[in-house]
Amino acid sequence: MNKAAIYMRVSTQNQEKEETIGNQELELLARIAEDADSILNSDCIYKDDGWSGMILERPGIDQMQADALDKKFDVLYFYDRGRISRKHYYQQIVFDVLDKANIKYISLHDVNGDTDEDKLAGNILGLFAEYERTKIASRMRIGKLRKVREHKKLLGYNPKYGYDYLPRIKKGLDERDGQFVINDLQAKTVVSIYQWSASGMSKHAIRDKLYENRVIPAKAKRNIWSTSVIDRLLRDSTYMGVHYYNKTESVETKNHRNPDLKYRKVVKGSRIQRPKDDWLMVNVPVIIAPELFHKVQQQLLRNKKTSRRNNSKNSYLVGGIIECPCGYARTGDPANGCLYYRCCDRLNNPLGNRKCFLPGVNATVLDSLVWENLKKLLTQPQLVFEQAKRWQEGMSPLQLQSENLKERLVRLNESESRYAKMYGEALMSEQIYRDNMMTINSSRTAIADEMTIVEKELAGKPLVPLEQLVDGVIKLVEDLDFNQKKQIVQKTVTKVIATKEEVTVWGRLPVLALQEVGSDVKYSHSKDETQRENSRKLSEVELDVKYRHRRPPQRRQIHPLQRSDR
Repeated sequence: MNKAAIYMRVSTQNQEKEETIGNQELELLARIAEDADSILNSDCIYKDDGWSGMILERPGIDQMQADALDKKFDVLYFYDRGRISRKHYYQQIVFDVLDKANIKYISLHDVNGDTDEDKLAGNILGLFAEYERTKIASRMRIGKLRKVREHKKLLGYNPKYGYDYLPRIKKGLDERDGQFVINDLQAKTVVSIYQWSASGMSKHAIRDKLYENRVIPAKAKRNIWSTSVIDRLLRDSTYMGVHYYNKTESVETKNHRNPDLKYRKVVKGSRIQRPKDDWLMVNVPVIIAPELFHKVQQQLLRNKKTSRRNNSKNSYLVGGIIECPCGYARTGDPANGCLYYRCCDRLNNPLGNRKCFLPGVNATVLDSLVWENLKKLLTQPQLVFEQAKRWQEGMSPLQLQSENLKERLVRLNESESRYAKMYGEALMSEQIYRDNMMTINSSRTAIADEMTIVEKELAGKPLVPLEQLVDGVIKLVEDLDFNQKKQIVQKTVTKVIATKEEVTVWGRLPVLALQEVGSDVKYSHSKDETQRENSRKLSEVELDVKYRHRRPPQRRQIHPLQRSDR
């Protein structure tokens, strides 16, 4: 009596869920039962669930080959050659191991035999199977591209976060094309992420905020978001209604996160961007307004320039936003124990075709000048009082969140009424109606739970007197450390152009503050009495000689803060 073993494999998670590996097992057991000279060894059942046939290194098939060399079974049964591998070359490697161990192997749906003719026929069928697989994959890819290009319709794949995908229904009352529909709960998170980014929050800060709000990623492998996922979400034009099909393609991973990992289920574990000419545009529902999307792109570029990773050793308050009059950026450059902002043209072309010969600016002096003038504007009692009053009279973030939740609840009720009407008029099948109702009820429960939390927080918020707010804000500005100062500079100052003789600062400041220094945009080419008075005050500021290594400086006029639209 021969000791028998069976080998099974499925390549995708969907096949795992559909239990196609179980179907293989039933057929294999039935065949063993028909062969009176074989009996299954219960220790020799080998499975590779969710493993691609393009990969040879699989735990199940490796264990099978090791046991074959140890003579734990005499005959191996498998469904077809494609279960061993999708590549004919890999098939032959496994069969050579079995032949070396004198193990007989039987395929349920291929030619079996010991003669040279039978082996040749089996090899030919294996080659044709590999060719047919490649041909079918190519036809499917070309067919999908043609449909999307001609009809501008989506084809089935995983939707973006914030959307659900409704698959195509070819016939019947529910006939429709494949489409994205907005997932209300996820869309709310997407909007919050974009608003946080537009306000100046970094990707790491957004990640921490999501964790604090107990918002987990869609796949929920971890309870915390990845910053790379947040970055892709913030750069994806799908959210403003412009989705691109065929934008990326899968490629083999070059740099694995865990290089010591022996088994990998996926060969092409990385994706790269295709040329833009290959992208196919499809319009989808809008979640983010184009204005907010473009604002976020500008903020991401600004974050890149001002990131602390650009210079983690020295402290530069206006690093990343300071420029040279020649048009190049200025970057931090330490020398002789001091810090300077030098023109990038000088640093990039020390011996080449250098065009700018302006000297560096002492970073310590410039940072101090910018911050002191900015602090004077931020600590004006009248300005702080007006801002605090406006904040108290307006809706707080919690109140806005509460109103947003109420609006979403109204939209859910309207959707429920529409679905009920369509079902009553026989325009929708019962199954789709049930699925929609389940989604709506789940969303309604989640909104109700969130509203309860928000209302409790609102009830516990005391009303702080305006005078106390003003004193607290002024004291807070006086006691800021360097990192806090830099955050304020990044939120208020958009650009600095500096030489040793003159500093010009562009920023976003309240109108009240701008009027105090006389840089109202309406009078950008004239000076009133207030502006002349401030100019006289600012002209008294001089560069401190202790930060200079050249001749003693003369008194120089420092220009006031100016608006970016001046």
